[in-house]
Amino acid sequence: MIDRQQQSVELLKLLGEETAEAVLAHLPSEFADLLRAELAADQPVHKVKLQDKRAILEDFEWFFDYALKTKPPEPSVFEEPEEDEADDDGEEEEKEIVLTGNAMHDLTLLSIHQLSGALESEQPRTIAILLNSMSPQLAANVLSLFPDELRQSIARQLLKEQDAPQLLVERIARATVQRAITLPQGPKDRRDHVDRLAEVIREVPKSYRKEMMAAIEEEDADLSAALLKKLYRFEDMKTLDPHLVQKVLGEIDGTTLTTAMFGADQSVIDAVLGNLSRRARQTIEEELQFMSRVPESKVRMARDTVAELIGKLDQEGE
Repeated sequence: MIDRQQQSVELLKLLGEETAEAVLAHLPSEFADLLRAELAADQPVHKVKLQDKRAILEDFEWFFDYALKTKPPEPSVFEEPEEDEADDDGEEEEKEIVLTGNAMHDLTLLSIHQLSGALESEQPRTIAILLNSMSPQLAANVLSLFPDELRQSIARQLLKEQDAPQLLVERIARATVQRAITLPQGPKDRRDHVDRLAEVIREVPKSYRKEMMAAIEEEDADLSAALLKKLYRFEDMKTLDPHLVQKVLGEIDGTTLTTAMFGADQSVIDAVLGNLSRRARQTIEEELQFMSRVPESKVRMARDTVAELIGKLDQEGE
């Protein structure tokens, strides 16, 4: 493993003489002279292993990318009073946060939703460096809010020893605070366009819904298919016409139905059981009693299957 000074020398060699001199001109004179002396010694480059050279370049690219992303925004020459007024209105509804200027302390003043929102666009390595400097409880709470894939990538980084310089940690903290303070303190709305549109259509009277869906299908068949999957839910069983409930129960297999009912609201369970024969009802009730733990993913998949069947039969009925 080579030290920081040798890393700097090797990086300057890799950058080339002209670029290296431009970099040295921006360094403290004493350190720059020391590096120039090392470069002038013209030690054989092959002494540094290829994998070490790659590591040096990767570190440089990562720090360079981070520096670009955390560069303060240029001041705007235009005034935007209307947007400022809107922002002020939103802030009045939230708890006032008074920053102290101590970035590490200010992180504890912000909500975990603001912190996760500010960090979500960062590289897993950057996030891990900052989380490693937080209290375990705060780090765990922030980590829990990231999407699954990002959370797993961060966890892999946390397994490695974080030896980032304190100066870098504080810089990441300052940039995070600057972004986080502009974000809402509450949970982020992670619904996509299809989710929001489906919720709107669900509120439309059923007599108009078919026309809307037909218009959407004519314009965008893929969007229509995605909407149809989200338009109906397993919980709709408690509000459906009994005839439609019976048709659903007649086509769904018992295992899927029982899995979908696991942990469901009692009103939904009652609606299902009320439309079964006495024998079928007893069988379902016995199976539910013996089900102690079912993975959430399996329950969700079973309910989605029932919901798709509800949608299919409902559309056919119309």
